[in-house]
This record gives sequence, C-alpha cells and structure tokens, in this order.
Amino acid sequence: MTATLTAGPPARALDALSGPLAGVLIGVALALVVAMATAVVLTRDPARQAIVLSGYGLVLGLLFLVLQAPDVAMSQLAVGTVLVPLIVVLALHAARRHRDAAADRAARDDHDDRGGRGSGGREARR
Repeated sequence: MTATLTAGPPARALDALSGPLAGVLIGVALALVVAMATAVVLTRDPARQAIVLSGYGLVLGLLFLVLQAPDVAMSQLAVGTVLVPLIVVLALHAARRHRDAAADRAARDDHDDRGGRGSGGREARR
C-alpha cells in the first residue's frame, strides 16, 4: 500500500485583509490616523501635545499592522509612541529649567543693581 500525494493548486491562505471588510478596516484605520494627526496639530500645550503625539504613533502603528507590515509597525511603536514623545518631554523640561534659572539670575542681578546687597556702605568701600 502506497499513498500517493497529488500536487494540486496551492491552497490560498486566508488572511484578514482578503475579505470584503478589508477596505472598511483600512478606511477606519486611516480615519483614526487623520483624527489623531488633527488632534496633534490642534493641541496648543507642548506637554499635552507630546502625549497626543504618543497616541498618534500608536494609531499609526495600528495602521501599519492593518496594512500587513508588522516590522514597520513595531518600529513605529518603539520610535513614534515611546522615543519621540519622551525626547519632546525631556526637551520641554530642560527648556523650562533653563528659563527658570535665567529668570532667577535676572532677578538676582536686578536686586544687586538696586543696592540690595550687604549692610549699606561696607560693600561700597571695598
């Protein structure tokens, strides 16, 4: 008894984007991307904008996953969802710290120019 294998046409693998709802799924993902991009642009506060930017990166990663590009989706999740918003938040923190330090220096210099230093004439005699 020998079993013979017949080679027929290859069976088509079923995937999520081969059915009639494929266009709908892609359309919904694109609509989410457009909505999040608009939200990023319309957000005024830079700290909140970084958070919305993270959500935009997440939705963009979802779009890449729907379009069957899992490698691009993983890169987008790592870079667009985590790394870029983190860099933006750290830059905002550094800028605010620098601005506050400059304001403190300016206030000290203004205080020194008005003669607010020392005990009257003692500093002037030196």
